[in-house]
Amino acid sequence: MAKKKSEKFNIKKFLHKSFIPSKKNSYRPHAFRHLMLSVYSLGLILSQLSFGAVQYTPTTPNPEQLKKDIFTHINEQRKKQSENTFTESPLLDRAAQEKLQDMFAKNYWDHTSPTGEKAWVFIDKTGYSYTVAGENLARGFVSADGMVGAWMDSPTHKKNILDKDFSETGIAVGNGVINGKSATVAVQLFGKPSQAFAQGQSLVAGERSVSPKFSLENPVSAPKLPFFAIYLAIFALIIFDGAMIRFNKTHKNKHHMLSFRTSLGLNILVLAVLCLNFTYIS
Repeated sequence: MAKKKSEKFNIKKFLHKSFIPSKKNSYRPHAFRHLMLSVYSLGLILSQLSFGAVQYTPTTPNPEQLKKDIFTHINEQRKKQSENTFTESPLLDRAAQEKLQDMFAKNYWDHTSPTGEKAWVFIDKTGYSYTVAGENLARGFVSADGMVGAWMDSPTHKKNILDKDFSETGIAVGNGVINGKSATVAVQLFGKPSQAFAQGQSLVAGERSVSPKFSLENPVSAPKLPFFAIYLAIFALIIFDGAMIRFNKTHKNKHHMLSFRTSLGLNILVLAVLCLNFTYIS
């Protein structure tokens, strides 16, 4: 009985079948068929979730411009309620900036630092004498409109903004890294100056809130742009594979269509994940 000689693995043929459309692979390269495209889409989703890409700040705003816009929007809210507008205090600005730098340096985002300092500690360092003080924090916003809107939707943050006991404010905005993730953080301090500093006055602070924000601008932001480019390539290949299924007249095969729809569904889920971003207020 003759023994049939086994064919040697041909890397050239393998690469041709895997990556180049031809009659031999029904114009459907094996590496770009819907099954593999589903795997690519799933991998893209997992990479986004694993590396925390959904929590990236979608763009990197200009801190100084955002600071000015916050001040303007806050005073607009005061005017709507017939309250006197805030005066910007250089001392509160400095205190807010020091609190901001402390959060980046000690890797936290909270009203209280890991070593126990609250906002009035930073206010006290500047020599600002007050009768009452307050603090609002925000993270993940790229516009003052969205940030102030989120604060106004929160009763305790809204109280700080509209409180008639406050007459001055200080704001600091900066881009940095917290818990390994890029972050745009805003600190706003409120105060009413006094002749004597009464240490121990309670600090009015808001509850913490985390909100998901969906925007089509998120995928084309700098941190997510490479992922979005891969998404577009996978989407184009899925459409091409679907066209080849119809060209080869295999679209009536339930197995083919189920796999194709699954890959398309996963690809749509990739876009949803890329559009997602979280914003925080505290």
